Amino acid sequence: MLIPLMVFGAVALLGIVAVIALSPQENILKIRLESLSASGAGVGPTRGRAKGKTPQKENFFGMLSKKMGHAAKSIFEGAGDETSDRLAMAGFNPQTYLSTFNGARVMAGLGLATFGVLFMLLSGASVGKMVLTAFGGFISGMLFPSLWLSMQIRGRREKISSSLPNMVDLLVVCVEAGLGLDAAMLRVGQELALSAPELSQELGQLGRELTGGQSHEQALTRLARRIGIEDVENLVSMLIQAERFGTSIAVSLRVFSDSFRTARRQRVEEAAAKTTVKLLFPLVFFIFPAIFVILLGPSVVNFMSGGGLK
Repeated sequence: MLIPLMVFGAVALLGIVAVIALSPQENILKIRLESLSASGAGVGPTRGRAKGKTPQKENFFGMLSKKMGHAAKSIFEGAGDETSDRLAMAGFNPQTYLSTFNGARVMAGLGLATFGVLFMLLSGASVGKMVLTAFGGFISGMLFPSLWLSMQIRGRREKISSSLPNMVDLLVVCVEAGLGLDAAMLRVGQELALSAPELSQELGQLGRELTGGQSHEQALTRLARRIGIEDVENLVSMLIQAERFGTSIAVSLRVFSDSFRTARRQRVEEAAAKTTVKLLFPLVFFIFPAIFVILLGPSVVNFMSGGGLK
């Protein structure tokens, strides 16, 4: 009777957590912001319905993950800043997707733990093994969204890094043509909208922050923190120092562009020089054995069958 009671308790606990997470929570700040945006548009609240458009409703799993993220907020408070930075590096707005991501981690952990317990129950395992399986499944389920987020960050960094030389060159051209740094950033972001949408999105966010009243140092520091690439951090440091000491932005960008090109060329040459060493392992473990099988295979077969003894 103990095992069915434990399974029933786990399922009941999961159901209670889901009900609590889905319970309606009235957000006063969100309601006030919606009313202010509707009144500031100059039309009534039926402005969206006048065009035949209805606001998009969030799906069940998105709403469930967000609610569970709010419910489990205290669990992830210690790593809230790190998770927010990683979401920003992956291209997601932390204020919007932080609760959803934390809720997805909890859902994945509970789901994998429940599946593991049911599998062990059907296989007739002991209670100790079931507890260990549930614990391991919960930890593994918590790690899966983090691994997916790391893959998203790595892919986005590669795309931004490949388009950085074009951005620096366009910045040099715009600044030398007479545009200010703010206008040059906006112009470069518009030009890169098709070829580099990730970098264009970051430059657009930078322009909005500058328009909102933030200083260049704060906005550029946030840009480097969102992207998380060493080259962008060097560019931001150069721009901040040039503005702080009153040097020419155009001259600084020209010098940085030349040094940036040289550094990237050296990194490419270093990677090309390492290819000969990296090819050694595939040759030894995969290509050479296949060649040996093709060349020596018939001789070995003849020798084993007795033909080599004649």
